[in-house]
Amino acid sequence: MKYQAPLRFAKWMTENTHIDKNLGHTYRYHSRSDAHSKALCKFIAEDLIDASSVMAQHAQEGKIVYAINCRYKWPSSAKAKTIDLAIGIADQSLLELGPDEVIAHGVPKRVLLSCEAKTCMTEHGKSKPRIYDELSSSHTIVHAGDKEALAAGIAVVNIADQFASPLRQMKGQPLMFKQHTQPKAAEQMVEHLRGLPIRQKIEEEGFDGYSTIVISCDNQGPATLWTELPAPQDGDMDHYDSFVEKLAREYDERFSDLS
Repeated sequence: MKYQAPLRFAKWMTENTHIDKNLGHTYRYHSRSDAHSKALCKFIAEDLIDASSVMAQHAQEGKIVYAINCRYKWPSSAKAKTIDLAIGIADQSLLELGPDEVIAHGVPKRVLLSCEAKTCMTEHGKSKPRIYDELSSSHTIVHAGDKEALAAGIAVVNIADQFASPLRQMKGQPLMFKQHTQPKAAEQMVEHLRGLPIRQKIEEEGFDGYSTIVISCDNQGPATLWTELPAPQDGDMDHYDSFVEKLAREYDERFSDLS
């Protein structure tokens, strides 16, 4: 894999600790925290800068910024929506990059790229319709608001045989693991999300880029990136490298003359 966000995310999950204040258990992931989404979105932003020479130049010149959990009102919306990762035109000119920064953090006045990030760690079957609908509605909102904006989606799917869900534990009881039928559960989710539409032309409907990342995480031990089937393979449209390169290519073509 050429781009590093999936591997960096698995490493981050391994090192992350979320302590349950009520029961005292320590987890790598908690569905009621957005720490994992914030980490993944930051890694994606850095990969996009690495892949797009135009985006990198815009970032270096202070023309664009990135924001995570960005409240933004699309022209067609009655109220602001939260974007997991937004990259767009800076609200002020000539922002200076901090040490080791490849793009400044700030609130964009116009979003050029919006990315929706979803995670399925357990209950794969029950989660399929919800995750699909939430991803699908995100690109609809983006393109209704700005047809030129790039709409991206990404899902992290767990392939571990078991998972300790923080929401299923009981006081005074040993840690309980939800058993998964793998790799079938992960495979079905990957295939289900391949039904999301991808647009090739600006007048079409769908994502400008979509990817599924597969990891193995039981929520207690280390998390590892899963690269074998049923994970998307090199050359697949939903492989992470394909996702980054398509978005970078379209950003370069669409926004190269950004003033």
